[in-house]
Amino acid sequence: MSDEKLEKSDGSTAPENVPASGSKKPSRALLILFLAFGGFVTIVFLTQREDTIAWVEDYYAGLETARRQNKPILLAFYKQFTPMSTDTLRHTYTDRGVIEYVEAVFIPILINVDEQPEIARRYKINYYPTHYIKRPNSDKLFGPLLGYDPPGLFIKKLKDLLKKMNAPDK
Repeated sequence: MSDEKLEKSDGSTAPENVPASGSKKPSRALLILFLAFGGFVTIVFLTQREDTIAWVEDYYAGLETARRQNKPILLAFYKQFTPMSTDTLRHTYTDRGVIEYVEAVFIPILINVDEQPEIARRYKINYYPTHYIKRPNSDKLFGPLLGYDPPGLFIKKLKDLLKKMNAPDK
């Protein structure tokens, strides 16, 4: 740094690194405060998510949980960025009635077919979303429910599948 002095218009001098009195420079503390607030707001918005079903995303852990609790399994296959999967994720799975019903009745397993393609192949999934239900100790599937359904219809269809699953075999 230089110790040179700048001559001001009134004839006085000031060190070179000191702004002239007419210039307004925001204080460093104010700038840090502004950046911290902006960071906080960004973190809040990025981490805030809508309430949704408490999905099990590990297929094998979900099967084991269903066996231990002796609850039927809801298998939900989706593919990111497909319109009907997006609508289902945003509108159906976030509905309070759907959340309460699914969590009370099923062990819900959510399968992203891009991340778990071997499981999607096992169930021959080629339409998104696709839903099946099954007993915890059986490979017999009930369904499929294909595509987007609004919350009320989704619950109705799940109840219909449960009736079929629980009906005595003929």
